[in-house]
Amino acid sequence: MSHIDNAAVSAHLSHVRIVMVNTTLPANIGSALRAMKTMGLSKLVLVSPKTYPHPDINALAAGATDLIDQIEIVETLEDAIKDCHIVFGTSARSRTIPWPLLDARPAAEKSLKAVIDDKQQVAVIFGREDRGLTNEELALANFHVTIPVNTDYGVLNVAQAIQIICYEMRMAAMDKMGKEVNPEATMHVTETEDMQWDEPLVTHEQMEQFYPHIEKMLAEIEFLDPKNPRLLPLRLRRLFGRIQLDRMEYHLLRGIFSRVQALNNGTWKQSKSEK
Repeated sequence: MSHIDNAAVSAHLSHVRIVMVNTTLPANIGSALRAMKTMGLSKLVLVSPKTYPHPDINALAAGATDLIDQIEIVETLEDAIKDCHIVFGTSARSRTIPWPLLDARPAAEKSLKAVIDDKQQVAVIFGREDRGLTNEELALANFHVTIPVNTDYGVLNVAQAIQIICYEMRMAAMDKMGKEVNPEATMHVTETEDMQWDEPLVTHEQMEQFYPHIEKMLAEIEFLDPKNPRLLPLRLRRLFGRIQLDRMEYHLLRGIFSRVQALNNGTWKQSKSEK
């Protein structure tokens, strides 16, 4: 793929951010930066790192220290991903409720298609060194991503896992760009996969306003028991997370929720145009 423009690949990969949550060892941050720069990624977001700044970050970054000044520090995971359209949570463990799960390669392919075709923002979240991401944090993701490993010894350091994901992201970008240069190499895709949206897709921050609204509406009509919601809120997140609403669909659904609430509370008045 020598014909691929390296600067163009990096420009696409600038839409992909690596998010590290509550990282304990500064050396892992430095190693992550080196892994990212090697593959052309540049955006690292740290969520409440245990120790930052630290000399070990500079030492382990080794040639990627220019990325240190670009690191974004936030207090919460929600802040780290609020403007993203697709969020991947890395996980090696089975969870209470099955979530859409992708291996690293198809996850990267899905990410770069969204980036190149629709200019979407993508986040890949990595958890703590000792216990990964919590169930609550994983529930913020649209998809869970896993790295196929030796089942007899499936141990990866967080920086190693970031290296693999970044490699797959780079290969997906190069492959997608190569197919655009040589259309005959493009595999057949369905109409749904190739569809261009007429409205922008909503961000994670907007969806974090959507979920409380639907839960409040369902509680008001006594479909959901706030004191014992069971797995319903998680199932709603899983459902809408994999759909990816656009702006028109988002406002349509929230309008329906508001109408149901008004009808249930007896506060809706029919307008003349609706009579």
